[in-house]
Amino acid sequence: MPAILMQWLAFLPVKFRDIISRYKLEEDKTRKLLGRLLLIEGMRDFGIPNISLDEVKYTPFGKPYLYDHIDFNISHSGNYIFCAIAEGLKVGIDIEEVKPINFSEMHQIMNATEWLHIRAAVDPLREFYRMWTLKEAALKAEGTGFLTDPDKVCVKKNIVYIGNNNWFCHELFFDTDYSGHLVSSEMQHDYKMIKLDFI
Repeated sequence: MPAILMQWLAFLPVKFRDIISRYKLEEDKTRKLLGRLLLIEGMRDFGIPNISLDEVKYTPFGKPYLYDHIDFNISHSGNYIFCAIAEGLKVGIDIEEVKPINFSEMHQIMNATEWLHIRAAVDPLREFYRMWTLKEAALKAEGTGFLTDPDKVCVKKNIVYIGNNNWFCHELFFDTDYSGHLVSSEMQHDYKMIKLDFI
């Protein structure tokens, strides 16, 4: 881990440093640390400057949360780390670097109708990642991740339906080699993207 990140790590609670030390790959340690630094900076933007990561709690499904009225979600892939924070609504975010994949190894992620849609697309690979990030962002907002059967997740345009919950989606455009979505529990809301450099 770069020296500058080791300095940042020293400011974090011992419990969180222990969590990071369990990761074997340096890049995983770095992503975990930077995701939490984004959370701290984002909370400052919400007017909560002295958040402690000791305050982060987890649902029975493992979704982290802070307070009842503030929700957050973190995603990372390749060279990017995103942290979504919202007040008064639930959010989920997912980004993925678009890389070649073998569709036959990913059959369980989409249902039959979605696979027909993907294979009929002009760019099936990009459409797969578009739908994947849509679904995963919604499942993260829901708090269950892929513990929920993908057949119970229905995507129609920019809304993801999971049981009785509707998740409203915004596609993120930040790099042509990536796909990403932000989802929320409310149809109308404003959001802003802030770029931070820690290294």
